[in-house]
Amino acid sequence: MPEWYMQILKMTNNSWLLFLAPAVVFYVLRKDRPAFLFALITATFFVFGAVLHDSIKEFDRGIYVYRYLFWAAMDIGWMGTIAYLALKDKVYMWQSIIGQLVVVVAPVLQLFRLLDRHLWDLHFSNYLYTTLLPLVNVATLVVCYLPILFLFKRSKTTGPVVRV
Repeated sequence: MPEWYMQILKMTNNSWLLFLAPAVVFYVLRKDRPAFLFALITATFFVFGAVLHDSIKEFDRGIYVYRYLFWAAMDIGWMGTIAYLALKDKVYMWQSIIGQLVVVVAPVLQLFRLLDRHLWDLHFSNYLYTTLLPLVNVATLVVCYLPILFLFKRSKTTGPVVRV
């Protein structure tokens, strides 16, 4: 991989929470509890992953098994948490469904990479893995911002919102 590409990946992997923080603040100010909870759960999982990233890699040095299982479990845990909250009407159902459709690619990629490292030794899988996982994270951030986009779209089509 080119050095500039790796620098961009490193910067974005360390700053997912910075990209998500404006949405969380906006939802708090707007008192949009379902969108706030979705963004907060996503931010919590991003923070948890960032905190444990180096520890998991250190623990899994030379083995290359546990890191992929851990990240797949994290993604499945996020999907389960969001699905549960959607069923309890704590987050928007449409946002939960879109988020899960976006994130379902991540555990598949993690397990594909695990099998590739130990069984298949495909040369192109590293490119798939390092390219698609950041795209999944970006798409997850976009899903967190969708209620804001819908709010602006609704206010343009119906005129200004007047509260009495």
